[in-house]
Amino acid sequence: MIWLPVAGNYADIDVYASIIAYADLLNQRGKAAKTYIPVAPNYSVPKALRLPEWENATFNLQPSDKVIILDISIPEEIAKFASDSQILELIDHHPGYEDYWHERIGDKAIIEKIGAVATSIFEWWGECWDYNKMSPQTAKLLLGAILDNTLNFTAQITTERDHQAATQLSEIADTTLADFTTWYFSEVSKTIISDLKNALLQDCKTVVLPTNQSKFTFCQLTLWDAKDITAQQDRITQIMNNTHPAWLVSVICISENKNYLIARSPEIRDYLTRLLNLEVEGNWLTSSQLHLRKEIIAKMLKK
Repeated sequence: MIWLPVAGNYADIDVYASIIAYADLLNQRGKAAKTYIPVAPNYSVPKALRLPEWENATFNLQPSDKVIILDISIPEEIAKFASDSQILELIDHHPGYEDYWHERIGDKAIIEKIGAVATSIFEWWGECWDYNKMSPQTAKLLLGAILDNTLNFTAQITTERDHQAATQLSEIADTTLADFTTWYFSEVSKTIISDLKNALLQDCKTVVLPTNQSKFTFCQLTLWDAKDITAQQDRITQIMNNTHPAWLVSVICISENKNYLIARSPEIRDYLTRLLNLEVEGNWLTSSQLHLRKEIIAKMLKK
């Protein structure tokens, strides 16, 4: 059996779409594969795109089984699921652990600069199988993941491969890229606005502040129009103060091409202001350039 688990503490659309699409590909090719999705996917996966039949909540790894790890390369998280010898592949696009994994598992580690892991999985379908055997629902999931992870192709990590994959996926999904983009981000915004607390808490990562090695929780929300969320700064502060001692929230507004950031700690605010050349607008720090969380973390690692 080949297992494809969600190895982090939450499931966004990139990992959700990628493990489902890859498991489907493997099973179609006669290789027994199961997903392991122990948590409900976060706001980035609209209900209309969920595939409950793939959301296996039981993980029963046997000594002879293999594991494919997608969209994460943090060693401590991966060690919870399998030993190095059981890792068949590790495919990620987050920086920081490239050398670690190449030394341990060699070519089995594929960590590259690309907008979404979903793009890699889509390309693999074409290389070893048949795009005609991909369902429209799977294509929509992968397309949503690319749109989300590239911020509608405005993020700095966006590549030509992401553009090409999205164009082909929209054809498989029997839609246009423009129509699906409008629908996808509209659905995501509705989900966030209807349940702000869960939207925040289901998209958090623990990050180390380079200045003093202290840890803080970094949450990210991505919307087409963020005005309804940025107006709720008191609500955001209350939610985060009640759950995390140190935190940073980034609200990405695609229509404005603007980042809004708010943090509890003055040290975090000052550090981010210098790192990203942020401006102050009331209680928010803002940037006219969109920054994905992974891009901010990459900048922090370089300092």
